[in-house]
Amino acid sequence: AVVSTQSTGCSMKKPHLFNKVLVSVLVAATFMYMAFGVLMYCAFGPETGFSTGQITENLEQFAVHMVDKNFWHFIQVVVRFCLVFGIGMSVSVQLIVVTDIFEKELFKPGRLSQDNLFWKQNVLRSAVTLIGLSLAASGISFGHMVSLTGAFSGTLMQFLFPAACYLKCFKNTLHTAERVGMWIIVVFGTVFGCLATYVTLQEML
Repeated sequence: AVVSTQSTGCSMKKPHLFNKVLVSVLVAATFMYMAFGVLMYCAFGPETGFSTGQITENLEQFAVHMVDKNFWHFIQVVVRFCLVFGIGMSVSVQLIVVTDIFEKELFKPGRLSQDNLFWKQNVLRSAVTLIGLSLAASGISFGHMVSLTGAFSGTLMQFLFPAACYLKCFKNTLHTAERVGMWIIVVFGTVFGCLATYVTLQEML
């Protein structure tokens, strides 16, 4: 996210508007997330994803009260398919980055031999894929997996890493208020990330 926003800022036709555009996008995205959450809770109340932790299960409640129940069951299947497809595609893209970094570190000169590098890379990527498939087939709740991912990696990428990079890159030019604000974000992300990870692991175990 940091690299993308920096690159976009440099390539914009009007770079001086970058801060306004970034803030506008973040505000709009935050509003959309909050709006969807509020709307779902208004529609289903306290039973929102209560039994399984998945909002898609609530579509069955619509089917109970509708004349055309088959339509809502069909919508539920379509929503689930789109959800799985979207996650599958995004995970594939994310794994490319992870495996690429891992391979560069693993096959550096002086470490593992680069003989038959093509096959070694394919074995490594296959192993990563098998690990992912094993986790998917292990019976872990999808809701718990999403919660754990958001609590751990989401907190790192959204709070800790951006703030830490900002403090590192601009440590000599930051005002006191900016420095305090960055440290508040770091502390906030660390505390609530650890708390959310701990609660999710307790529910999983």
